[in-house]
Amino acid sequence: MSRFVCDGSYRDDMNEYTEGVFKKYGAASRSAEREIMILAEEGNTVALKMYADMIFYKRILRRNAYREAFSLYLESAGISIDEEGKWHADERAYPVSYWIIAFCLVNYRRGSFLIKCETIDVIDKMTVAERFSTAVELAVTSLQHAVIPGALNLIGRIINDVSKDPDLYEEIKDVIEAYIPIKSSLADMADEYYKEAAKKGYVYAANNLASREADRISQMDEEADSEELEAAVNRYVEYLKMSADRYEPYAANRLGLFYMTGEIRGREGVTYYKKYTDTVLAKEYFNKATVCPDANSAWAFFNLIKYFHKDYDNNIDFMNEHMDYIKELNPEVYSLAMEL
Repeated sequence: MSRFVCDGSYRDDMNEYTEGVFKKYGAASRSAEREIMILAEEGNTVALKMYADMIFYKRILRRNAYREAFSLYLESAGISIDEEGKWHADERAYPVSYWIIAFCLVNYRRGSFLIKCETIDVIDKMTVAERFSTAVELAVTSLQHAVIPGALNLIGRIINDVSKDPDLYEEIKDVIEAYIPIKSSLADMADEYYKEAAKKGYVYAANNLASREADRISQMDEEADSEELEAAVNRYVEYLKMSADRYEPYAANRLGLFYMTGEIRGREGVTYYKKYTDTVLAKEYFNKATVCPDANSAWAFFNLIKYFHKDYDNNIDFMNEHMDYIKELNPEVYSLAMEL
């Protein structure tokens, strides 16, 4: 039985947020942000999670954003951690916060934007096995209360990681088997969780599937069955489109490169499949990668300048605008763009 038991009182907190904030001020206005902070100070578990999100995703600037956000996620989930590192759970909790805490446990100093984050003491003191086993418990428990695609993706990520690390798997095997039905190989199970999350619109799950397909393609022998290879390439494109058509920059830029040069980059190297090139689609997906900009969008602007330079030859203002975007989004890419 999970240590994390939710009594359902968060529904009252959700109603208080909906009536007092969302219906009056919307979801993203400055007025809404201020009201969320006030509700959070009053102990509303839903508002605490939303306040943490604003800090975590840098809507509100803090010196130690991830540490402060993690503390608020714990409070939202009714979790406290004593000096000996023992976790205690209150039944008055917002279960959506469970999976975000799990995300932090898995990715802290290991992946995503948490790879270089400030020290979060309560996580830093845990072993990787302790972090993963607690994350499994939290993510699975969150799904007992709500459909959370991010939690499905995270479970897939955990299974995928332990499938490549037999020692880690042995350490947390009992926890995994207690919370996750083992129906097939770990690699296949990871794919199933990714697929379920992707079907529900979670773009990072689709990216994970595309990445795994790219790895498989890069490992294929040059004399591999052509039908098998084509099927793998089609799956790669299908998974990227799930994200790219939702304007996820990484996927859209990767798809743009695929249509521009045939490039598929996997663990074993880069391969090129020229038969699939289509410059119209390439430009379409490079542009899609710039709609909701992040650091990956800088690569899309870079590729637009590199491959569609004629669009810029007689429009210096257009060129300067895109170079400014690159510089702001990703200074390392800006250095490369200066050499074009």
